[in-house]
Amino acid sequence: MVLLSFLAVALSWALFALTFSRYRLRPSLHNAFYALGLLFFALGVSAELLARLQGAWSPFLYRLWYFTGAMHGVTFLGLGSLALVNPKAARGLFALLVPFVLFGLYLVATAPLDLARLPEPYTPSGAAFPPPSLTSPRLWTIPFNLLGTLLMAGVALYTTLLFWKKNPLRAQGTALIFLAALVLAYTSTLNRLGVVGLEEAGRAFGVALLYLGVVLADRSVRYAAGRP
Repeated sequence: MVLLSFLAVALSWALFALTFSRYRLRPSLHNAFYALGLLFFALGVSAELLARLQGAWSPFLYRLWYFTGAMHGVTFLGLGSLALVNPKAARGLFALLVPFVLFGLYLVATAPLDLARLPEPYTPSGAAFPPPSLTSPRLWTIPFNLLGTLLMAGVALYTTLLFWKKNPLRAQGTALIFLAALVLAYTSTLNRLGVVGLEEAGRAFGVALLYLGVVLADRSVRYAAGRP
C-alpha cells in the first residue's frame, strides 16, 4: 500500500511538472486548467501519503487533502477538458465557479473537525467533518465532483466521436481522457462506499491515462493550427 502511495505521488508530481512545462512553452487555457488540476491532485495524494506514514491525519493535512483531493480532485481537470473544445465556455464557467470554490475553501478551513470519527486514523474519508449540510464541506464535494467528472467524461466522449475520422490523433487523446475520468470516478466511488485498498493504484493509473490523453489532444490542436 505504501509503495503504491509513493507511486501515485511521484507520478502525480511528475505529470504536473510536465503539464506545467507544456503550458509555459505553449500557453493555452486547457493546459493551464490541466496543470492546476494536476497540482491539486498531487497535493491531495501527497497529503494522504504523509498521513499514512505518520500513522494519522493532522488537522492541516486533513483539510489540505479534503480541499485539493476530495472536493476539487477533478474540478479543474473537467474545466481543462471543456477548454479543449470551447475555451470561451470554460472561461465563463470558471468565472461562475470562483465564488463557490472560495466558499468551499472557507468551509474546509473553518468547519469543526473530529478526527476520532474516522474508522482508521489515516483513512481518506470525509467523516471527520459534520454530516452533509449547506455549512458542511461534505455537501459541496458532491456538485464539484459531479461537474468535473461529467465535463471530463462527457466532453471527451463527444470529442472522440466527433473527431474519430476527421482527426484520429485528437480522438485517441480524448478517448484516453474519457477512460481516465471513468477510472478516477470509479476509484472515488469505491472510497465513498468504504472499499479501501484500491485508491493508490486507481489514481496512479487514472492520472497516467489523463496525461497521455492530454499530450495527444494537445498535439492534434497544434498540428491542425500548423504549429510544430
